[in-house]
Amino acid sequence: MLLLFLCSQALGGCEQSIYETISQDWQSQPMTYFMRGIEIASYPVLDALPPVALYLYDKKDIARRGFAGFVGDAATVLSLKLLINRERPDGDTERIDSSFPSGHTTFAFTQAVIYSDHNPRLRIPMFIYATVVGFSRIYLGKHYPTDVLGGAVLGVAVGLLAVNLF
Repeated sequence: MLLLFLCSQALGGCEQSIYETISQDWQSQPMTYFMRGIEIASYPVLDALPPVALYLYDKKDIARRGFAGFVGDAATVLSLKLLINRERPDGDTERIDSSFPSGHTTFAFTQAVIYSDHNPRLRIPMFIYATVVGFSRIYLGKHYPTDVLGGAVLGVAVGLLAVNLF
């Protein structure tokens, strides 16, 4: 993860160019509304709801995996944000809310791994959703591309760990 961040620093201009193309050149009002909806729907705290619902519906095995993924994401994302403290593209931020890695993306990819492992028919829709979440973070000017890529890698890793633990 740290290596990915260091690579982002080395790429500098290339990453900035990708970021500007997506967050500035591709703007349209309908797309912005859609991306803001994705941002709200993918708010990381909401990812605690599926494990609770699954537990209540007596799906305890998948609920444990979902909860483990949620806790794993929270611990790793917050730790990395505090450790790396990368400034967000839209300006100065609190250390706990720094740019690297993208929390929305991390949580979305963790969910995709966990829930598609439980129900393989969900694999394509879940990974499309996670990819759109990541794209929305760049489109809305909240993260650089490597923040999103780091979040995706971290999310897949945490998801696989949660699946293999239970």
